[in-house]
Amino acid sequence: MRRIAWRAAWVALVVVVTGGCSRLAAPDPDLFPPPPRDAITFWGHACCYIDVAGEGVVTDPVFRQVLLSRHRKVGAPPPSAYAATRVILLSHAHPDHLDPPTLRTFPDRAVILCPEPAAAYLRDAGHEVRVMHPGDVEDFGAFRIVAVAAFHMGGRWGIHAEADGRALGYVVEAPDNVIYYSGDTNFFSGIPDVGWTYDPDIVLLNVNGHLPGTEAVRAAWATRARIIVPLHWGAYPYWLFGGNSRPRDEKTLIRLLDDRLRILEVGQSLPLAEAPHRRIALP
Repeated sequence: MRRIAWRAAWVALVVVVTGGCSRLAAPDPDLFPPPPRDAITFWGHACCYIDVAGEGVVTDPVFRQVLLSRHRKVGAPPPSAYAATRVILLSHAHPDHLDPPTLRTFPDRAVILCPEPAAAYLRDAGHEVRVMHPGDVEDFGAFRIVAVAAFHMGGRWGIHAEADGRALGYVVEAPDNVIYYSGDTNFFSGIPDVGWTYDPDIVLLNVNGHLPGTEAVRAAWATRARIIVPLHWGAYPYWLFGGNSRPRDEKTLIRLLDDRLRILEVGQSLPLAEAPHRRIALP
């Protein structure tokens, strides 16, 4: 109980000091030009822009300047960079993954997919919101999205992790690739299930306190994917504690994943053609 009370007091103090700042970071069109077609472009923290045949799928966009104990060290993508967004994937309701002011800058046609607890914070986001549960599928013509379970807290300030659908990962099934975005998660049986069920070619893996070092490597191997892109870094270093300027446990990831690891700098892209889909026969 003392730990919970301390955390609540810390959050309250930071909100008071920052004034609950809703100002977005200044756009940086040089760092964030329009993303290339049929590629994954890393925009910092847990945000990637996935272009599939000219349509955009964006993971957990947050462009706020001040984010509780973090301060954005890079600018934000200008709206022109995400004008072709078709779908926004929200993995859970934590503030570094769901930010209504950021979402309101996206084009009106963009559909938000999210787990149920996140929907409560999206009433004024200005978009159609579709609540997803593990196994749910949404078809967008050129691609389809499958929601999968994550082992993580689902509420805005939650601290108890469960794999009950209150937090999600997503599988993007495109014509020539399958991409798995893990969301925030611990390692659990759902990760190898994704590997065997969807056979992803590329995994966007949130490597953080929930999935650090060798646990992240274990998750990467369990997916059987040929390319692993570590996320959850590069935009929001902590004010007091440092960190998040490079991928967490970067040396461990490099040593154990070798050429399967692709570290994208903020603004850098990975062509989908580097990982054409291949089916592995199940035993």
